[in-house]
Amino acid sequence: MRPSVCPPLVAAALVVAALLAIPARAGAIVGAATTIDGPSSDIVGVDGIAMAQDGTGGLVYTKRAGGHVHVFVSRFDGRRWLGPRQVDAGQSFDSSWPAIGAGDGGRLVVTWIQQFGAGEQDRMYSASLDPGTSVFQLPVAIDLDVREGLDAWPSLSMSAGGAAYLVYRVVLRQTAPDLPPGTDDADIRIQRYSGSFWSALGQPVDRIQAQPMMVATAFNGPQVATDVNGNAVVAWQEPDDQLIPRVYARRVFGGVLGNVLQASPSTVGGAPLNAGADQLSLGLSPFGEAIVGMRQLPDPRSPWTRARALVNMLPNSLADGAGAFVGARPVDGGGANGPAGALGPVSASVDDTGQLDALFGLDTRVLNAGGDENDVAPPLRIDDGSGHGPPDPLVVHGAEGTVAAAWKVQQGASGGVGLYERDVDGTPFLRVDSAAAGGPIQTVRLAGSPLGSALAGFLQGNDAGKQVGAASIEVPPGRFSVVTPADWTRAKRVRLSWDQAVSTDGRVTYDVQVDGQDVADGLRRRSQLLTADDAGDGSHDVTVVANDADGQTTTSVASQLLIDRSAPRVRIGRARGGGVRVRVSDGVRGQCSGTTAVTISWGDGRRSHGRRGAAHRYATGGRHRIVVSVRDEAGNRRVVRKAVTA
Repeated sequence: MRPSVCPPLVAAALVVAALLAIPARAGAIVGAATTIDGPSSDIVGVDGIAMAQDGTGGLVYTKRAGGHVHVFVSRFDGRRWLGPRQVDAGQSFDSSWPAIGAGDGGRLVVTWIQQFGAGEQDRMYSASLDPGTSVFQLPVAIDLDVREGLDAWPSLSMSAGGAAYLVYRVVLRQTAPDLPPGTDDADIRIQRYSGSFWSALGQPVDRIQAQPMMVATAFNGPQVATDVNGNAVVAWQEPDDQLIPRVYARRVFGGVLGNVLQASPSTVGGAPLNAGADQLSLGLSPFGEAIVGMRQLPDPRSPWTRARALVNMLPNSLADGAGAFVGARPVDGGGANGPAGALGPVSASVDDTGQLDALFGLDTRVLNAGGDENDVAPPLRIDDGSGHGPPDPLVVHGAEGTVAAAWKVQQGASGGVGLYERDVDGTPFLRVDSAAAGGPIQTVRLAGSPLGSALAGFLQGNDAGKQVGAASIEVPPGRFSVVTPADWTRAKRVRLSWDQAVSTDGRVTYDVQVDGQDVADGLRRRSQLLTADDAGDGSHDVTVVANDADGQTTTSVASQLLIDRSAPRVRIGRARGGGVRVRVSDGVRGQCSGTTAVTISWGDGRRSHGRRGAAHRYATGGRHRIVVSVRDEAGNRRVVRKAVTA
C-alpha cells in the first residue's frame, strides 16, 4: 500500500546540531506511514498498539464485517506491517474495547469484550499468537461477567518474556439515585497472563470498592505497565473521601497487589486542593522506576487557579523509598499559578536512571519538559508549528536516553501524525506523515521498545475516508564495547571480543576496524582473531561497527590494542676508557612494551642487573664469555652470548 503525505502537509525534517556521541551512532529511521486498512466507512477505531523489546509488535482495531463489529490485528515483524487478520473468529455479536500486548519472538495477546446476546452479560475474551506461529489461537473467555461492557477503557501490557497484565473497568450501575452526579458504580479489575493462561487477581484494584467512580473518559481510564521481571504498576482515577477525583497507583508482584499510593496532590502550598486530576498517564522503566503524568484541574481557592501539568515518580522497587511517590511537581513551566492557554493531556515516561520526559499540548503547541527525581527543566517546544488543533502528544523512553513521541497535526480538513525521535546525543528528528487518502487525525496510539524503537498507529479520515495507518521509528543498534588484551601481548593471533549491540531491527552484523581500516566485514559472531597482517607491532586503535538490517550503524568506543612480538635487541661493544658495554633496546617508546629484566654474566664471576644494560671493566686480561638474558613486558625473551678479549 502506497504511503503518502497529505497536502498541504510536507514531510519535515528537523535536525539540531549536537555534540559528538561516543560511541558514534547514526540517527534513527522515522519511517513513512503505511496504510493498513481503508479507506472504508466500516472502520470503527484504532484501539491499541504494542511493541516488544525485540522490535516486533502489533496494532489492534475494530471494523464492521458481516454486519457486526469485529477485532482485527496487523502484525509488525520487526521491519514491516503485515496484512490484518480477524482475531475474534467465530463470534456472532459485536466486539468492543480491544487491547493488545507484545512479547519477544512475535508473541501477541489481544483482549476484547464480546456482546453475548439479549439479556446476557457481556464477556471479556482473549486470543494469543505464540512465537513462531502466524495464526491466533481460538478466543477464550477470561471474564464471564463484565455486565454491559460499558466504558471499560482497558490497558494491556506484556513483558518481553510473555507475562502480561490487563486492567479494565466494569460498570455495575449507572445514574442510580444514590450515586453522586458524574459518577458510576464501577470496579477496576486486573488480570494476569502467564504466557499461557489468564488468572484474575482476587480483588479489584480500587482503593475503596464501595466508592463511586467518576464517569469514564478517554483520559481517565486505568493504565498498567510491566517491567522486565514480569511485575507491574497500575494507575487509576478514584474519588477520595471528599469525592474529589485523585490519581492512585500500586505495584503488582505476580498475583499480589501492593499498597495503594496516592499520586496526585491533595494540597498545594499548604492549602487544600479541592479540584481533581481528570487525566493520567503511566510510564514504567524496565527495572521498575514508575512515573505518573496527570492534568490537574484548577482550584480558584488554591494557588493553582489554572490547570497544571504534573508528574510524580515512584523509585524502582529495589531503591530506598520504593514504597512512596517522591511528590507531584508541575512540568508546564507556568510559574506559581499555571500556564495560560488550553492545557491538553500529559504523557510521561522515565528510564532506569530516573531521567524523565513529559509531553503535553498547550493550545496547538507540543511542549517537552525533561528532568529527573530532583529537578525539571523548563519545557521546550518540539513541534514544527504546522498544526492548528490540540496535538495530544504521547511519549515513550528507550535505552540510553532515547525518546520517541507522536501527536496529532490538524490542518482543517487535513491532518497528519507528528513522528518524533530524540537520539542518545540529544539530536531530534521530526517527520509529519499521513495515510494514503489523508483527512483529519482522529486517534493516535504509541508504543515503544525498551531499546528505543517505537510504533505509532492512528485513525485518519471521516466516514468513507477512514483509514488505519501505522509507522515505525527504528533506532540504530545500541552502544557497546570492544574487549582487547589489558596489557601488551606477543600472541601471533590476538583474539578480540565485543558486547552485543542490541537492536530491534533484525540481525546485527559487525565490521572490525584497526586504525580506521577494515580487517573483517559482515561478521555474525562477536569475536575475531587478528593476525600479524591485520595488526603489527605497536599501539593500535580497534573499533567495531554494528550494522542493522536497515543499514543503521553504531561504532563502538575505540579500544587500545598493544602488540609486541619482537624480543629486545642486545648490542655488546667496547666502552669508553676501556672495558665492555652492553646496551639493550626494545624499540620506540610507546610502540613497544619495554624491557623489564636484564641479566648480564660477564664471564669473570661478576653479574649485573638492570633494564637498559651496563658497563664492566675486567681486572685481568684474557678471554671472557658474556651471556646477556633480557625479557620485555610482553614476555618476549632473548639470550645473547659473545666472547670478548679484555
